[in-house]
Amino acid sequence: MQPKIFSLDDNPFHLLKASYRSSVTDISNLIEDAELDGIYPEEDLQKARQALVTPRTRLMLELTWLPELSQLQTSKLSELLRNADPTVILSQIGHFPELAKANIAAHLCSHGRSSVEVVHSLAQSWDEIDEGHILTFLNKERRSSGFPKIEAEQLREVLRDVRQRHAAAAANWIWTLPVPGTVMNTVVEHELESNPDSSFLRHFVEIYDKESEPQLAIIKDSIIAATEAAQEVSHDLMSHIKNIEKLLETWDAINQPVQIYSQFRGQEEGRSKQIYEIVRKLCLGLANDHGRYDEALNLSTALLKTFPELESVAESLKGDITSLETLAEQKKLSDQLDPLVEACDRAKNNATSLSKSLKIGGFTVGGGKVLSDVVKSFNAARKGLPEPGVAFLVIRDLALSLNNESNDPQAAFLLLDGVLCLSGGNVPKEILDKLRQERSVVHKNWKMKELDRQNGNLNEMLKIVDEMLVYSNSTDRNYLQKLKSKIERKRFAKKVKFAIYTGIAGVIGFFVLADEFMKPTKRTTYRPPSSNQITTAPAPARAPVVSNAYQEDIPPVGSGLSLNRNQVRYCIYQGARLDYIRPLTANNRQIDRLNGLIDDYNRRCSSFRYSSGVLGAVQGELSSRRAVLREEARRMVASW
Repeated sequence: MQPKIFSLDDNPFHLLKASYRSSVTDISNLIEDAELDGIYPEEDLQKARQALVTPRTRLMLELTWLPELSQLQTSKLSELLRNADPTVILSQIGHFPELAKANIAAHLCSHGRSSVEVVHSLAQSWDEIDEGHILTFLNKERRSSGFPKIEAEQLREVLRDVRQRHAAAAANWIWTLPVPGTVMNTVVEHELESNPDSSFLRHFVEIYDKESEPQLAIIKDSIIAATEAAQEVSHDLMSHIKNIEKLLETWDAINQPVQIYSQFRGQEEGRSKQIYEIVRKLCLGLANDHGRYDEALNLSTALLKTFPELESVAESLKGDITSLETLAEQKKLSDQLDPLVEACDRAKNNATSLSKSLKIGGFTVGGGKVLSDVVKSFNAARKGLPEPGVAFLVIRDLALSLNNESNDPQAAFLLLDGVLCLSGGNVPKEILDKLRQERSVVHKNWKMKELDRQNGNLNEMLKIVDEMLVYSNSTDRNYLQKLKSKIERKRFAKKVKFAIYTGIAGVIGFFVLADEFMKPTKRTTYRPPSSNQITTAPAPARAPVVSNAYQEDIPPVGSGLSLNRNQVRYCIYQGARLDYIRPLTANNRQIDRLNGLIDDYNRRCSSFRYSSGVLGAVQGELSSRRAVLREEARRMVASW
């Protein structure tokens, strides 16, 4: 069994039943009595005598015994210490001198019979000890016992040693408990409120911290191993994240009292800050290099919960969490929206097949693989997204591609009309109004061609005009009503064809002009508003920072300039990024930013010269870089 850190039972004053006034002769006589009693080995008794008659060691024994108590009080206390509960003991010694109370509390701690109240009593006693009073008492007793006088500095030095032993006894008791950190927290917080400048509290926390080092070292090694495993971003990443979270909780359960004490003194606990830096480095890697925002968010939240006492990093963590919450939400939206975007991209590349399917069966899943993929992914997105309007705007972009690039307004109309039939009450009104307006435009583009082909066939022309009236806006409706009346008059009156053609030509001219003004020229896609990310998105016309293997240099403004490989790479890559950005824009501010990027791109990359083989080599890189460029485009839009 290890010796007790502090024990009144081991004090020679107790073994020999000596008092502070016992002289050398008295002590020799007490030795004989003790030998006759046969309670203690003779060797222990001789050691006790030697310690009491040596002035230097005697002072330590005097200070760790029961100064100012009578022999009767000492005897009653011995019985109390053997049998009574700590709470009863504290109630019985409340009027004792402070150093005696401190020694009793340290004895209880060292014998495992302590409590939070005992530790509070120990700390309070040290706050109220009067060194001058103790010095006067000891020198008075020494005059009677024949031992030399004690100097104030000598007393102060030994008292520091006694306080250190008391603090060690209290800390040792803390570490015998099932949850030492929780009890230590209670003690530290109480003592900081009562006397934050207590020298005993400082020693107490320092000893507790030192005794925690072996356990904290094991936890730190486990955290390092777990973060290294998590950096592999394998299929079991989440299990590593949960392991790190548990290790942080274990760390905090032990180290938090030290963090609280350091924070109160305007400091930051060094080992905890190292752990924070190790785990935050993993968070940044998961978020910035792998797009694993949910996992990074979990770790950042765990860090903030573990280390709120590290004030210099708490604000940084709060910013990380805000950004990661936004990025995680955007990633969820992107994950739900990506299948639709990819299906629409494939449909643009197979516009003929898409058009044929739409014209046969409309916007349904039974219209061939290209159209079926679009319809299925659209239905999944509008039902799964919290803002289903974005799914409608992705389809809008596909419709505009059919109208403007494939010159197929009929297919564009069928597409827009099909998605409008599926709109529900949770689609924003402004989006539905935009889709209806553009449905009207593409319907007019489609029917105007038919009207022109049926020129002279009054019955068919009248039928087409009636169809156009169904989807026309208020302005067009007035002209169409006039045209309808005119056709009806000509038909019923059977006027000369030339007069009919003249009237029709005027109206057709109007719609040709109207078509030029009302034809959509910009493609936009709604995206939810975003906030700050951990890394700042590129400014307009600025190439992202990449590795040297794919270095991009922004070319100067001009036409026909000779560009080097890195400048050609910027033009090819930036063109791809702009293609990815178009369907992601959602509001006027984002559209303006996109238009600015397009204008800047045209001024630099619309016409340039290059060395032989450069363009083909850069274009050959593009297929392996598409995922990176698409992610850069998303980040650019998210920062607007």
